[in-house]
Amino acid sequence: MKLVKLLAVAVVTLGVAGGAVVPATASTTTVPKALRGTYYTYQGHHKWVSLKVAAHKVTLHYPGSKSEVLTPNAKNKAKRLSYKKKGKYFTFNSKITFAEQSSFPKDGMKLTSRKIGKKHYQVIRGYSNRYQYDFIKGKKVNNAYNHLVKGAYLS
Repeated sequence: MKLVKLLAVAVVTLGVAGGAVVPATASTTTVPKALRGTYYTYQGHHKWVSLKVAAHKVTLHYPGSKSEVLTPNAKNKAKRLSYKKKGKYFTFNSKITFAEQSSFPKDGMKLTSRKIGKKHYQVIRGYSNRYQYDFIKGKKVNNAYNHLVKGAYLS
């Protein structure tokens, strides 16, 4: 009889606790295949910012400065790769505490497409301080697709 009561209490407890568990969105050190590749955005004067995305490494290079590299085993949290997706938006360094610690877009990024001329190109759209700019996959375009965002985004 005591064994039956103990089993009944255990089943009820696990059932209540199991129903209350909310799955967490964990970050990972592997970037999805859909995002991998080399992306460019125009900076002016025939110079481009490049964003190279590999499975376990992300590199952001501004012309005339040192590249910022994110890897999974970096000692510094600001240089540690931790891909995290929330809805349509994602970030490559979700472990940082202050957005100013990184050169990557502070308000996240989104994978989308853009029509340039008659062709559609895959684009990573970065958001930072109410400003958006597009990194175009595999194509150096002499136009900066950057502008101020009106209204709310990332909601």
